[in-house]
Amino acid sequence: MGDLNKKTPYLEKKPSSLRYFQEGPASIDIEKWRLSICGEIPKEINLTYHEILKMPSVYYHRRNVCVCLWSIKRHWEGVLLRDILSLTGIDVNDPDLYLRQYSQGTEKGVYDSTVHLKSAIERDAILAWKVDGGALPVENGYPIRFIDFGLYLYKCVKALSKIEITRENRIGFWEDYAGYSVDGTVQSKRYYAIDLQKKFYFDGIGEVMDSDI
Repeated sequence: MGDLNKKTPYLEKKPSSLRYFQEGPASIDIEKWRLSICGEIPKEINLTYHEILKMPSVYYHRRNVCVCLWSIKRHWEGVLLRDILSLTGIDVNDPDLYLRQYSQGTEKGVYDSTVHLKSAIERDAILAWKVDGGALPVENGYPIRFIDFGLYLYKCVKALSKIEITRENRIGFWEDYAGYSVDGTVQSKRYYAIDLQKKFYFDGIGEVMDSDI
């Protein structure tokens, strides 16, 4: 399963430009917190944090990319999106479905983002609850964050509290606020790899692999 205690080098050098502009609540009562999954599904469910942690987990050492042109490869652990959604009886291969995420919400409001469901499933998207061997800190989206390694991080809502399955690809918070792409797929550009302390040009679309750097 990999070395879950391995830390990410140069993590302290990660830019703070978007350091939780969309921060989750300063504190969450984890015993009362629920992940609600609703919408166009056969069965709506509400999961506790402990129920999610008891599900089969996956470990990935994969790279995230920020639309602000930095990138970092970290150790993530969580539950596959497809495994969570299997509890609802949904057909995750339906090409017309979208997954809309909602944050827990703060005084600044609720943050939302919509992604194409089938594409996220094919990229092995996860609901992450651990990073670099420990529970997600507030900055990374405690208690649960959606992570799709082929999308910019603004498409991955922090402090996740609700997932809605819909057939509408609606504009999300960051697209409205900053004019970012509704699609959110990582594009060919020059990025800075924090963990490697080097710039690189990504000549592709989607997830950045080691061979791309």
